[in-house]
Amino acid sequence: MNSFYFVSNIGELYVPAEYRDIVFARGRAKLFAHQELGHLNRIFTHIRHGGVAVVEGEWEQVLVLMAYIQRHKQDLLQQPDRHTKRRDRRDSHRRSAGSALKEAFARLMCWVDADGILQVEPAPDLPYLLELAGEPTGVNEGKPFLLPLIKIQQIQDALAETYPIRALDASLVASENVLAPRSQETIECFQEALQHVRSAAPSKVADLGCGSGCLTLLARQELGEHADIYASDLLPEAVATTKLNTERLLPNPDVIRVMPAGDLFDPFASDEFDVIIFNAPWVVARVRNRAELAIHDEKQETVKRFFARVSDFLKPDGTVLLGYADASGPKAIENLEAIIAEAGFSVDATFKRRVATHRSKRKWEQIRVSVLRQK
Repeated sequence: MNSFYFVSNIGELYVPAEYRDIVFARGRAKLFAHQELGHLNRIFTHIRHGGVAVVEGEWEQVLVLMAYIQRHKQDLLQQPDRHTKRRDRRDSHRRSAGSALKEAFARLMCWVDADGILQVEPAPDLPYLLELAGEPTGVNEGKPFLLPLIKIQQIQDALAETYPIRALDASLVASENVLAPRSQETIECFQEALQHVRSAAPSKVADLGCGSGCLTLLARQELGEHADIYASDLLPEAVATTKLNTERLLPNPDVIRVMPAGDLFDPFASDEFDVIIFNAPWVVARVRNRAELAIHDEKQETVKRFFARVSDFLKPDGTVLLGYADASGPKAIENLEAIIAEAGFSVDATFKRRVATHRSKRKWEQIRVSVLRQK
């Protein structure tokens, strides 16, 4: 499917993969700009009939439009066929109502210019907006792009919340789908592990799965300015969040090298590091959505893939700082220990915390950060 769509009075716009079916399905994207935003029912009717409404103008008027659509959301749902059996009709309606509303709301879009500026007045300060929406850096080829307004609001709401970090004496933000740095105990275990390896004066450090950038910033703090710190993550929204937090907290954020999004070591060509930080997903379960990628690891496949490649990116005397928790029970820990041993690593030191959980079957779990060295 094509990734660019032409809208009259704007030109060619990039459409994120998640919304291409919506935009290209009927080919009816129409711009409603400035005074036209006051025609609430006209815009609503366009959306109800399957069209995409691209808006531009006063942000307050856009919010009025969104509130209008919210109030009339039941009218967006298509009525079931009157010839369908009543019970089937009812069940089908329950299953489809949520997804139908979600799709309808997504058809109210705003366009963002090539510089990443949202075309509303006043424009909110939202750098890396396309990446925060889950798209790789540069995928729009320097052209403007479309985003649903509901997605923009979700990103704004996520970034409005801050998370205080004791070890950094600072607060961080975490965008949608990015693991929020809530566990002070995990961060403090990594802090102790970084202090443990500090005497070796590591000069090149990678934080794989950087998420909010918390451990990236912690490595910078604990290892000092002489260390080159790299950060990477599978999710573009995590890469963007790390950039946001480094820019918020560091006078010169360029000292942190945030790589384009990619799986594990894919963003790195043939680099070798003194220290590789990996706060691994610790719940042995299927991933159901993007937000669970940092937590769930079905059959511990992510950990296995990490250890299958880590030696190629680690200096002979380098160390791995591996974060894990026993949330999935002793069998998962036994499997992890076997994976570590098979990859040719031994445990040099371990830093632990016992923390309370909210699960009924297990009231406590142990968080550990292990310092691993090649045998």
